Amino acid sequence: MDAPRRLLTALAAAALAAVPAASARELERPLAGEVFFGSVRAVAPVGATRATLFVGDRRVGARAVAGGSVTFSLHHPPGSYDLRVRWEGAGRLVRRDEARGVWLLPRSAQGAARERSWDAELSGRLGGLGRSFSGYAAFWVHDLSTGTTAGWNSDASFPAASLVKLGVLFAALERFGPRPERSAAWRDIRDLAVWSSNHASNTLLVRLGGSEARGARVAQAALWRAGATASTFTGNYRLGTSVGAAPLGDAPAPLPFLTYRRTTAHDVGRLLFELHAAALGNRLALRRTGLSLHTARLGLSLLLGSDPRGLNLGVLRPALGPSVPMARKEGWTTSLRHSAAIVYGPSGPRIVVVLTYRTGLDPAESAALARRLVALLR
Repeated sequence: MDAPRRLLTALAAAALAAVPAASARELERPLAGEVFFGSVRAVAPVGATRATLFVGDRRVGARAVAGGSVTFSLHHPPGSYDLRVRWEGAGRLVRRDEARGVWLLPRSAQGAARERSWDAELSGRLGGLGRSFSGYAAFWVHDLSTGTTAGWNSDASFPAASLVKLGVLFAALERFGPRPERSAAWRDIRDLAVWSSNHASNTLLVRLGGSEARGARVAQAALWRAGATASTFTGNYRLGTSVGAAPLGDAPAPLPFLTYRRTTAHDVGRLLFELHAAALGNRLALRRTGLSLHTARLGLSLLLGSDPRGLNLGVLRPALGPSVPMARKEGWTTSLRHSAAIVYGPSGPRIVVVLTYRTGLDPAESAALARRLVALLR
């Protein structure tokens, strides 16, 4: 073959291979940014006879295409990954499918048992722990594999700080769905969940309602619908800080309705449960949160990626260590430290909420209480 013909042949082959690869498509499941539990599913393009799964740049599996789709089971440690499926047929690349920034949870994380029974013994031990704290404290624990719960002071009304931003998160994911990650509001949604940004929360209130007051009512409705009926959301947060806490004379006695942002350990536990259950496709949880399967999985992934720097580290993360996956929300002012998390341990998921309040609170005291709580639960 002469040189011009060889050149034309090479150019034609290169063009044939390049056309299908010009733009990557999304995987069917998981979609970009979602939580998933190890199953990767992709729909085969016409002409594909083989599919290869890559995690990052590492090839981890291959399948012959025997039907309209292929499914892979990913066995990796929990964490954030970029996935890619490469489709080939007739010796050439047919298409690439991908999902970036997905959050893998262990298969044991799929428990979602609602509250079924009360552990009186553990509750008593939590009470002893709470009474030893030189301030007001509350705990809520919910084993999602069994439905067993325990708590102390768990229905007492506390200043909420940023914990009730979960209502804004739910409302924004619903309003800007079905693909909120493609909306103009996405940066604020992400910053609210990952950084607990006051600016993002304030901006979303206006986006949700057209004004702070109407947006606050939307967030309030989202809280109540998801079961946080003792919680209140009253509007904008002060930039550069969190809302100041009100004096608390008697922890179990709620302050006047809607006077301050309020919540309970039990309420926050309910919110986290409904988000987790919605991410598993539970119909009641999807209805209560107003979310779709995708937006629930997106919201849970955002909380799993909560930034661990500064005060947003909270008190449960240091007590549990950096390797345990936690979908968490933190709240703090100069007088309080709150941490709430779905903890995805090897034996299954468990919700743990700790609220602490005292005028002039030393954060080290809250951190020490959280360590004792974690030791009690192990």
